[in-house]
Amino acid sequence: MDAAYGVSRFIMDSGERYCLVVDRSTGLPLYYPNLYLTTQLRNRSVAFATIEANASHLVVFLRFLDRRGIHLESRFLSKRFFAGFELDAIRDFTQRKAYKLSTTSVRGSVSSLGGLEESTDTVRTGTQYARLTAIASYLGWLGKHLLDDSEQDVGKKIDAMCGQIKARRPVKRGRDFGRGDRSLSDEQLDILFEVIRPGSELNPFVESVQRRNRLIVLLLFHLGLRAGELLNIRIRDLDFSKNQLRIVRRADEKDDVRIDEPNAKTLGRILPLGDALVKELHDYITKDRRKVSKSSRHDFLIVTHKAGPTCGHPMSKVGYRKLIAVVRAVSPQLYTMSGHMLRHTWNRMFSEKMDSMDLPLGEARQEQLRSFLMGWKEGSGTAATYNRRFIENKGQKASLEMQKSNGTRLPRRLNSDR
Repeated sequence: MDAAYGVSRFIMDSGERYCLVVDRSTGLPLYYPNLYLTTQLRNRSVAFATIEANASHLVVFLRFLDRRGIHLESRFLSKRFFAGFELDAIRDFTQRKAYKLSTTSVRGSVSSLGGLEESTDTVRTGTQYARLTAIASYLGWLGKHLLDDSEQDVGKKIDAMCGQIKARRPVKRGRDFGRGDRSLSDEQLDILFEVIRPGSELNPFVESVQRRNRLIVLLLFHLGLRAGELLNIRIRDLDFSKNQLRIVRRADEKDDVRIDEPNAKTLGRILPLGDALVKELHDYITKDRRKVSKSSRHDFLIVTHKAGPTCGHPMSKVGYRKLIAVVRAVSPQLYTMSGHMLRHTWNRMFSEKMDSMDLPLGEARQEQLRSFLMGWKEGSGTAATYNRRFIENKGQKASLEMQKSNGTRLPRRLNSDR
């Protein structure tokens, strides 16, 4: 059975990206979920990606209510809140993976979550955590919006219900749990650069996009860019007279036809470009991009070359992910590769460069430089994390070298068979 609810995404005349929770059978927006999204998220200038994620989480909850014949507003108005067994059922429902069905138009799209209850696959714990958090927040807001929370301890009951939902969230592990070193090894880099080399027998792409795809990988590798930053580069951001690239935070661009608009999460900054990278950029712009129809209608650097309605449009996030997936499939050595791993690789190589200097910079100065080049807020601690990982890796390598040099020797008292 198809889902009755979905998320409709669209671009306003102002360029703002927004979404609504809709009834798919009628196409009409749902009043309370959208009132919540607008007053509690949009009006607080929350990022569109966060609003969209919350809308999707609410769709999952609405499907739960629909499957069990629960009319939420009536329940709350009669002051009947969720019992423990119902909260357990919500927790179990949010564990299941949703199959996404979608229809897309040029200026808007509607996607729904279908087959959720039938699915035996489970989502990651982070996804379930986010779903239950969004549901608890929505129920807390709705209950106090519909009722006088000072009456008959209503507020306490609502807070208790929301607290019980949050208590059912899975344990949220730290971001660095089990990650280890996520950079590519030198061997993997050698294979990657051969795969993207124009004319290479390993290159899986047609000739017309080989230069573009190599440029994408080189920008990620040499500058440590995020995907959103890469896809948001405009030709006007390039200064060929100074060999510089401006990374600019933009949102809600009117001339960007992508509904799922890539954005820079990090701070704006100016990055230096080496001569080789400048040549790659210049060759792509003058020899490849200019030949793509409709590309002259905007100045986004990376465009879609494939014939069709999106030819010449700025490359989408989906297109970028497909490109990386194709590269990853070429060699078993690259099967775990992601574009973001090149950002980690940049940070590893930055640490190695700092460490190899005749007069290495102090840790505080290294953090300051790394934060600027990566676009992190100074003092945020993110740069220190990479410094710490590099030191840990060096320590592990030193420990292994000591073990190898010592061979299998044991202390005399442990080496005796007596």
